Amino acid sequence: MKLFAILLALSSISCRVLATGGLNGLPVLNGPIPIAPLITGSKTRVGDFVHPGLWHTHDDLERIRDGVLQNKDPWAKVWVNFSSDSYSQASYEMQGPHAVLCRGSCSNYTSFTNDVRAAYQNAIMWYVTKNQSHWDRATTIIDAWGTNLTNIIGTDTSLLVGLEGDMLANAAEIMRWEGGWVEAGAEWYGGSGFSNQLYWLFARQSIIIGQANYGMVSIKALLSFAVYLDDVAMYNYALYAYLNEPCAGLYANIDAKTGQSAETGRDQGHAMGGLGWTAEAARTIQSQGTDVYGEGNNLLLLGAEYTAQYNLGYDVPSFDPTFYRCEAILINGPWAVPSNISRGISETSPQVWDILYYQYVVKRGINSKWLTKAKQAIDSLGGEEHPYGSSPDDHPGWGDLLFSYDSKCTCRNDNSLTIWGGGSIGPNGLGNINAAT
Repeated sequence: MKLFAILLALSSISCRVLATGGLNGLPVLNGPIPIAPLITGSKTRVGDFVHPGLWHTHDDLERIRDGVLQNKDPWAKVWVNFSSDSYSQASYEMQGPHAVLCRGSCSNYTSFTNDVRAAYQNAIMWYVTKNQSHWDRATTIIDAWGTNLTNIIGTDTSLLVGLEGDMLANAAEIMRWEGGWVEAGAEWYGGSGFSNQLYWLFARQSIIIGQANYGMVSIKALLSFAVYLDDVAMYNYALYAYLNEPCAGLYANIDAKTGQSAETGRDQGHAMGGLGWTAEAARTIQSQGTDVYGEGNNLLLLGAEYTAQYNLGYDVPSFDPTFYRCEAILINGPWAVPSNISRGISETSPQVWDILYYQYVVKRGINSKWLTKAKQAIDSLGGEEHPYGSSPDDHPGWGDLLFSYDSKCTCRNDNSLTIWGGGSIGPNGLGNINAAT
């Protein structure tokens, strides 16, 4: 009987695989989403999700818009450069889409990288200006890639999905819940658009979580994908992994005793990048109503202080050679001392300091010496603004605009009231509910 049940389940999976067309094989490759134990912040039903609710809730977007329209800093000063950036233009010319992308030994994904950033920045532009041309540009890019991309190959597929895929989901979340956009291919009998791609191609490439900063990329992306898709199992799996995954979660990336990064002995670019991805994942969890920035007595802040101190050119109080990333042997570890590779805070450093500074120093009012100095150092170079950064697609950048607060506050990040252009509010004042046609 048990064997029959297994064969039946495999048969069911096989049918679903065949139904995904060009995405064949991915569900079998990465298997089903594991069912995670329920913890604080877990979802129990579809209606538990907050929308928009990835990097930005409705309240966050309103704070950005109000800051720009009221000419308040830091929003207004950054808006000048953000609004003139090439990726923020409604006239941006798409470089894709393509059917197959590759990252690893082969590489053809820069067109996707650039188009995704343009979709995201045009989504922000639309929300602030309500200019229809930005709505058109953002949604056209999402629809084009969402109906044409059928496969991602190469050794770094999960990295590509977790970085660019996450940003694209953020653009789509804004346009769907605030802009009233309905993705191309969406039909009552089963569609073939962006959501289909997001579930079968993007999310399924991320279920097997890697190590350290690389693994955190998959966790943060799964959180975003799950919210966009209203996928309870996927969200709970990613949330549990953020707190408990032994090779990629918060406690795997940051030593709870000192704040040392699991990548500190490897190089500083990965140590700093991991901080940013951990903060971005926490932002999505925060948008869903749960604060993990304070987890482990502000462990993420402790990690930021340690990494900032070292990259500002100072010695750190201690280095534990027994705290390192899983499978460190793949990258010539473990390490006896902190690495000097890519050490320093510069224009080409990962864009990670603003999101951390505003969450801890400004919003919570915590006195954080080294994080504050890191923020000042990057500001002296012009701030976290695209196109600066060695890999501008790795982080959203523009932190003074996108993640800022102007004072200590209990500012809401979990408002479930969604008001969007071109539609009406759903039952009980919640959500974007499609009317029967």
